[in-house]
Amino acid sequence: MTRILLCNPLFLSKSPEEQSLKSPYFPLGLLYLAAYLREHGHSVAIFDGTFEPDETAFDAALRRHQPDVVGITALLPVRDIALDLARRAKQAGALVILGGPDPTRDPRGYLAHPQVDIVVHHEGEITLAVLLDLLEQEQLTPASLRREAGVAFRDENGQPVVNPPRPFIDNLDDLPVPARDLVDMDKYLETWRQQNGYASISIVTSRGCPYGCEWCQDAVHGPEFRQRSPESVAAEMKLLKETYQIDRLRLVDDIDGLSQEWLEAWAEAARQMDAAIPFEPLDQPKRTDIPLLDIRDPL
Repeated sequence: MTRILLCNPLFLSKSPEEQSLKSPYFPLGLLYLAAYLREHGHSVAIFDGTFEPDETAFDAALRRHQPDVVGITALLPVRDIALDLARRAKQAGALVILGGPDPTRDPRGYLAHPQVDIVVHHEGEITLAVLLDLLEQEQLTPASLRREAGVAFRDENGQPVVNPPRPFIDNLDDLPVPARDLVDMDKYLETWRQQNGYASISIVTSRGCPYGCEWCQDAVHGPEFRQRSPESVAAEMKLLKETYQIDRLRLVDDIDGLSQEWLEAWAEAARQMDAAIPFEPLDQPKRTDIPLLDIRDPL
């Protein structure tokens, strides 16, 4: 069984900007990856830098978990830290895979760093599971990587190769719920309560954004808007409500373009399942023409 350590390189201790927001951000993307990989038979652990003092905590996690593979997600503001953790993982003998928004935007740039073995660009669940399967079968070679969509790697001559994206997951209901048990949920909720007076957990109801803004032209989840069923979202809400006794739910969808029909069906499903929780958006809504503003109070 392949052992993978997924890593969130965002340290609150090193980010005054994140500290000022007073809303520590759950690594939801990593939690989806972890749940998917675990469901497909791999041994998964998560290093979450959010509340750790510095990078030495990552060294301790490497010694504790002894991973075959380390997967690191990277945003532009934490690029340098992500690359430093990649170096530490490489020195520990792990295969190092980078993914997330910044590597998706610039896979060749990340491959220019010798500590990065492979970049997974765009949606990572299926691609990362395939890579772990190839590793288990001792078939993870440049030749096999050439056949896999959604990866960037170095060929036999050390030159970067960027394959086309893998088709996006169409039915989001097929994904397991995020593996929130792999991070310190109590610490997150305690911090939320101390800083905001209430506890909130993030949830995503859709993927994809069709707007094509210049700063986000090649988003991880692509340009095709896909939405979970209202029943799927309500079932996850019920699980969160019963497991963590939260006060609010935070929607972190890429866009706010939810349809009135979907919202009404979601509200009804939440009522029927006794799953209704007050919710808030990731940021204050700026538009006044979206149905979310009309339907959110009943939830």
